[in-house]
Amino acid sequence: MKICNTKGETIWQSESVNCLRGADLYGAVLSGANLNGAVLSGANLYGANLRGANLYGADLYRANLYGADLRKANLSGANLRGANLYGADLSGADLYEADLSGANLRKANLRKANLRGADLCGADLCGAGLYEADLTDTKGLIKIMGVTQGNFYWKRFDKGLKNNGYQFKVGVNTLKDGEVFASDERILCSYPGFHFASRSWCAGEYPNRPLEALIRIPEDAKINEPWATDGKASADMIEIIKVFDVNTGKDVTDQYR
Repeated sequence: MKICNTKGETIWQSESVNCLRGADLYGAVLSGANLNGAVLSGANLYGANLRGANLYGADLYRANLYGADLRKANLSGANLRGANLYGADLSGADLYEADLSGANLRKANLRKANLRGADLCGADLCGAGLYEADLTDTKGLIKIMGVTQGNFYWKRFDKGLKNNGYQFKVGVNTLKDGEVFASDERILCSYPGFHFASRSWCAGEYPNRPLEALIRIPEDAKINEPWATDGKASADMIEIIKVFDVNTGKDVTDQYR
C-alpha cells in the first residue's frame, strides 16, 4: 500500500496496513482507503484526508488527527482514546461504539455523525458541532456547567438593556409571543432562547457591550445546556436581578425597572 501527501508525493509504502504505529502521515491522502483494523496508535495524521476511509476497529490510540478530514469515514468500534481530533471534520462519520474516552474533540464537526453507543467519558467537546448527530446510548456525556433552575449567572447587553432584538427589563423576561424555545441539546448556539454564562465568560466574549446583569433562572424555566457548550447555556426565561455599567461598575438597576 502506498500513502501520499497532499502534493502526491509518496511518504509511506508497505505491503501491510498494520504497521503504522507512530507513523508520520502528516497531510496523507487516504480517502476511501481500507484500513480495517489498522494499528495507527500514536500516528501523526495532522490534516490527513481520510474521507470515506474504512477504519473499522482501527487502533488510533493517542493518534494526532488535528484538522483531519474524516467525513463519512467508518470508525465504528475504533479505539480513539486520547486521540487529538481538534477541528477534525467527522460529519456523517460512523462512530458506532467507538472509544473516544479522553479524546480532544474541541471544535470538531460531528454533524450527522453516528455516535450510538460511543464512549465519550472525559472527552472534550467544547465548541464541537453535534447538529443532527445520533447520541442514542452514548456513554460519558456530562453537563459541565450543571445549570439548574434557581442558579445565578450573568448576561451582557447593548445600550438601553437591549440584546438580539429584545428589550429587557429588571424582573422576569420571556420569549416573544409565538416563539418556541430551542431545546435541542446538540446545537451549540440555538435560538430562540436567552443565553447566559459566567461573568468572566461574558466579559471575554463581549468586551464592548456596555451593560452586564446578574440573572437568575426562574424555577419554571426550560433550560438548554448543550453537550458541547463553549461556556454558555440558554433558557426560555430569565430574571434580571441587578444591572451594572461595565465601564464604571456602577449599579444602574433602577434605570431599567
